[in-house]
Amino acid sequence: MSSRDDDRDLPSPELVISGYARLAPGRLAELTAAHAFTSEGPAKDFSSWFEKPLDGEGPEHPRWIRSRELDREGTGHRTALWFDRDSDTVRFWALNPYA
Repeated sequence: MSSRDDDRDLPSPELVISGYARLAPGRLAELTAAHAFTSEGPAKDFSSWFEKPLDGEGPEHPRWIRSRELDREGTGHRTALWFDRDSDTVRFWALNPYA
């Protein structure tokens, strides 16, 4: 889902992309072997107007883990990733990912 997925009269100057993706088999094991992870879920549920269709669409009873080494932040852009080991799912949130 994207903050530009709507026909709003005032488009946002910033782009936010949020959603889920399924990782290739074995990919999460590779990531956890190469990076430090902690048990940490997203700070909030999908609360933005454009994220509402994602509510309830992710894995059932996820046990989120996160590696801050994989997150990205810079001037005008930020990306955060959370991973569920049981389903090989990644939840992502990115602000201006193409900045």
